[in-house]
Amino acid sequence: MPRLLGTVTVVLTAAAGAIDVVTFFAFNQVFASTMTGNLVLLGLGVGQGEWSQVIDNVCAMGGYCGGLVVGTLVCGVAMRRLPWRNAVGIALTVELALLIAVGIFWWGVDDDAAIAQWRVIVLVVGSGLAMGIQAAAMRYIGPAGTPTSFLSGTVTNWVSSLVELHKPFRWGWNSPLRIAAIVVAAAGNAVIQAQVPDLAFAVPVLLVLVAIVGMAVVTRANHGGLVAGEPEFAPDPRTEVPDADAPADEAPADEQLEAIGRVSGRVMDPAGAASPAAVTLVDMEGRQVTRVHTEPDGRFDVQPPEAGEFVLICTPHRMGGRAARPRAVVVAVDGSPVTHDVVVGAQA
Repeated sequence: MPRLLGTVTVVLTAAAGAIDVVTFFAFNQVFASTMTGNLVLLGLGVGQGEWSQVIDNVCAMGGYCGGLVVGTLVCGVAMRRLPWRNAVGIALTVELALLIAVGIFWWGVDDDAAIAQWRVIVLVVGSGLAMGIQAAAMRYIGPAGTPTSFLSGTVTNWVSSLVELHKPFRWGWNSPLRIAAIVVAAAGNAVIQAQVPDLAFAVPVLLVLVAIVGMAVVTRANHGGLVAGEPEFAPDPRTEVPDADAPADEAPADEQLEAIGRVSGRVMDPAGAASPAAVTLVDMEGRQVTRVHTEPDGRFDVQPPEAGEFVLICTPHRMGGRAARPRAVVVAVDGSPVTHDVVVGAQA
């Protein structure tokens, strides 16, 4: 489900843009998710001696860093027993619950109440926590999932890819859609903030809810090897029986396959030792193309049916009831053999 996962990241990018508008107007022009902007404003405050600005930015960044810790811990605990997609969904649900709690406090505290001075601080720190949880969760989607707020790298990689002369040109929609999403969401929520300020915080809440629904669909789909641990719903090539009645001319000829190019490499642990794993090749529509198990030395070799981009998922075998996290990378096949070594993470 790479395409649906991409849609989830676009929606979450819009949520980040929308919530940054709320905190920008409410709390001395600080951001809940865009830490680059906060760092610049922090330096500006120090340079100009504006210590209130410094404190505001420290609050926002402290909330975001706290959210990174919480999100990483939530995903780590969840992935001890669940596929990574479930873990991401759980973390996003925690983010949604936090945003709702912050929103209730924001809307429920009267301006004349004794705790009114904490109203904005709770808004910014709580929003930063939520955005940190979101950013931590998106790391487990892989390269396609990060980032959903700080887009300097996204702009750099996308624009550079348009003019790379040493690679075949391939248009990708995800990066420009993320860039457009954060601009449109910020613009739209700025209008809402100006017209109906009390509703501005509801926009990012609704967008995160939409993203959770998308992750639920991804989790239920269970395509191929896109799960943590051993894929439960994908056939094992070591036990699969070929269909004897299948016409021989359905498969491309060997010469055609060789002209497409193969994908090979090794699956290793951080120390460089072979890591036994199931290697699954999935096309960009989310369909499993092929699945093999690595050789004793960690080597694998898969043959795509055609040229194009594919997702290569390496799912380590469970050893003694424990398994390293799976790793997904995007590979492009354009007629030449592709060698891609994959390092899987530490055991959890």
